[in-house]
Amino acid sequence: MRRKLCCAPGCEDLAEPGGARCADCQAEQDARRADQRAAAQATPHASAARALYADPRWRRAAASFLKRHPVCADCASLGRIEAATDVDHIEPHKGDRALFWDRSNWQALCHSCHSRKTAREVWHGGTGGA
Repeated sequence: MRRKLCCAPGCEDLAEPGGARCADCQAEQDARRADQRAAAQATPHASAARALYADPRWRRAAASFLKRHPVCADCASLGRIEAATDVDHIEPHKGDRALFWDRSNWQALCHSCHSRKTAREVWHGGTGGA
């Protein structure tokens, strides 16, 4: 198997076989991700939010919403047609059940747009569309 250079910026070491990073850069990335996960779970609303998403009623309601709204709202605003895969809460509910179930606070997004919006909200404290 041919090895390639580590993909981490500024690193010129060889990546681990089958991987994209050298052992040191991979360990740094793993540590950063673990810190980010710990910070996200330490927020007061994290466990309440997880419970809401685990509710079978949410899964049914989200699937029904996506059937009625099959196109990503953010992509559509840019003139692109992309299938919606995720139901996003426009205003983060932070465990508030009323806001969680308020369908006027829902929008259909593709996974990429939803991930980008969520990352901005979680890691940078921003809100609004993706």
